Amino acid sequence: MHKKVFTFAVVGFFVWGSFAQAQMSSTNFKIRWDSVSTGGSDTSSSASYLLRDTTEAAVAGSSTSVSYRLDQGYRSGIDEQIISFDVFVQDLSLGRSATALAGTTVSTDTTSLSINDYVGLIQDVGSGQVSMIGKIQSIGSGTVTVDAWKHGGTLAVIDGVNDFLYPLTSSAISFGQLSSSSLKTALIAFEVTSANDNGYVVQVYEDGNLRSGSNEISDVADGSVSVGSAEYGARSSDTSLSDSTFDTSDTALTSAFQTVASENTASFASRNFLTLKTAVDSIASSGSYAHTISFIASGNF
Repeated sequence: MHKKVFTFAVVGFFVWGSFAQAQMSSTNFKIRWDSVSTGGSDTSSSASYLLRDTTEAAVAGSSTSVSYRLDQGYRSGIDEQIISFDVFVQDLSLGRSATALAGTTVSTDTTSLSINDYVGLIQDVGSGQVSMIGKIQSIGSGTVTVDAWKHGGTLAVIDGVNDFLYPLTSSAISFGQLSSSSLKTALIAFEVTSANDNGYVVQVYEDGNLRSGSNEISDVADGSVSVGSAEYGARSSDTSLSDSTFDTSDTALTSAFQTVASENTASFASRNFLTLKTAVDSIASSGSYAHTISFIASGNF
């Protein structure tokens, strides 16, 4: 049997800008900035927020038109908007069986796991797998509890048969050896916080086809990476994309920017993930196949 070893380098980066409006928020509220009629300091802060205060005889305000904005008072609200972007890659070498799921708690081996690690929970690993990701909040005796599950529209059902929990703690993906009778998958997750009122977009591109020298694995063209066919593609957990097909089918990665996740409002710790899929046929040339995938997050304007 020919050996085909697949390795991916995954790069994540982001673009940010200082543009209109920062916030302090929870699940129930957000405060753009505070304004007081007497007293108040120039800035207020804690470990989790920074507010700009104004001291005025009357409440500070603003007026706008198509061509200008006028702010009253010292000092008008300064909105320091940012985008934060983190990428989390499945470590295929550290998977462990998941035997049960109750809400956000998974029964599994907790070896090498830590609070605040991101993990992927996968039902029926393979071509028809159902995946979810979360961030570990607590670890018990044989259990892991996450803050919430993000999935692609279907909640995983865990019964201990071909179900696994994986740390998302790697920086590259190594699929190992592939054969024409198998299909391999891997998750690349990402989390975005954007204070932009219009939300954000995450895009992906590659530096070229999955390759070993002059040999390449073809991009998926029919919407589904299938066992026994030499093809490679990905699908997003974001099910509401308007300008790509990653939400509805296995889609080819290309050297052009393609959208894999988006939001149209300000978002805190918004999560999604790509599921990479690759398969080979019986005549694929042996070798070590690799390429680099890059992600970029930017604000919508």
